[in-house]
Amino acid sequence: MKKLLVMLIALIFALSLTGLAFAQAKAEKPAKPAEPAKPAEPAKPAEVAKPAAEPAKPAEVKKEAPPKPVVYRLGGQVTAVDAAGKKVTIAQNSVKQQKKVTLGVSKKAAQDLAGINVGDVVNVMVSGKTITSIKKIY
Repeated sequence: MKKLLVMLIALIFALSLTGLAFAQAKAEKPAKPAEPAKPAEPAKPAEVAKPAAEPAKPAEVKKEAPPKPVVYRLGGQVTAVDAAGKKVTIAQNSVKQQKKVTLGVSKKAAQDLAGINVGDVVNVMVSGKTITSIKKIY
């Protein structure tokens, strides 16, 4: 039984090496021969400039839209709530880093802010530096 297992493993190993050899052979492609250079076209005579009927308009400057703020989830313990100023401070404690963030609250999330107290553990969805939704965990 052990001999059969050893032979099977050796066969699989040998097949895996040949598979790599075939893969390398397919990847190599012969180089294409260089194409001959094309002859240059004869020069055309210059055209007479026409007077401009209308003054040239400056090119319109396109304003690029500012990038959309990244939306991410943030969890932690509430350390301060300012309902009048619509701000919440959340502390995150983890093994690698400790972080304290003060974020603004959107109008939609301000309705849920009434049930949040200092010391509650919350999950919030943040867009930029604004809380878009807040949920009390415990």
